[in-house]
Amino acid sequence: MSFTSLLGNEHNKDLLQRALRGSRLPNALILAGPEGIGKRQFALTLAKAINCERLQDDSCDKCGSCHRIDHNECIDVKIIEPDGAFIKIAQIRELAAQAYATPMEGRKRIFILDPADKMNEQAMNGLLKTLEEPADTSLIILITAKPDALLSTIRSRSQIIRFAPLSRDEVEQYLKNNFKRPAEDTRLLARVSGGRLGDATTIDLSIYKERRQEMIDVLELLTRSRNRVRLVKFAEAFGRREREDYEHGLDIFCSLLRDVTSLIADKSSDQIANEDIRKQLQSYADALNIKTISQWFDKIEEVRRNLRVNINRPVSTESLFLNMESNSPLSSEYKL
Repeated sequence: MSFTSLLGNEHNKDLLQRALRGSRLPNALILAGPEGIGKRQFALTLAKAINCERLQDDSCDKCGSCHRIDHNECIDVKIIEPDGAFIKIAQIRELAAQAYATPMEGRKRIFILDPADKMNEQAMNGLLKTLEEPADTSLIILITAKPDALLSTIRSRSQIIRFAPLSRDEVEQYLKNNFKRPAEDTRLLARVSGGRLGDATTIDLSIYKERRQEMIDVLELLTRSRNRVRLVKFAEAFGRREREDYEHGLDIFCSLLRDVTSLIADKSSDQIANEDIRKQLQSYADALNIKTISQWFDKIEEVRRNLRVNINRPVSTESLFLNMESNSPLSSEYKL
């Protein structure tokens, strides 16, 4: 893809293209922003534009250089990903050895670290040495959703470009142009993806709706059904899921709570993600208040923080839901 065909973040496109025209690219860039919004595609497009045989400030998508980069066949463009859980010092040492070599095919050697925050401590210190004595013939691009996880000295030696999620309209139009599916599914994907094009193109709606129904059942138990035994049984089963599936469930639950919050503030709100179940969400909005939902968010965030230290998820989830139940406006009506 070329800059002209990339979606969103127009300011960043303009910034990079002006730098290309003026030959003022830094030696290191940090592309920072939420996951799934196209940062890697921006990095690859920049790599193509730098080495394009026809254009100065964009990729033509037709020349040999652009073609080789698109097919991961250019020896001057390297994507460095975690080897296991981390990007390791051996990978950074290889980067350093190649960074000072003359490009074999194009104008610059490009090294894309994705995600850069997965570097271990040794790797970060190794990269810092390369950034302290940069090579004019190389560009290092660090892609991350967590720029603060990088050493402050790495951030200070790099130009940080911050990316924002795409608008719902941009995502919806892209999906309409590139995928054949019912209009209501396209609309829902554009909304629940949160402006992350990567999510919009990979979410399985059938699985999403199944997981969402589970979280709706939790809301039902917290606001109307008032059955603590069912709540505890679900908490135990939910807590035993794989961590990725567990966190995804929490994400969906938080999305529902944000929608309910929007509807409490404005029944005609156009900001809700799960538009297809607006009436059902409105019934929960009628039963809850902002203060309660705020307290629930705090408790969910506490569980998220504790996930980093390998908590007992079934026990923590049971505690989470029971604490939420105790803060529910209808808590006194629960049945044992």
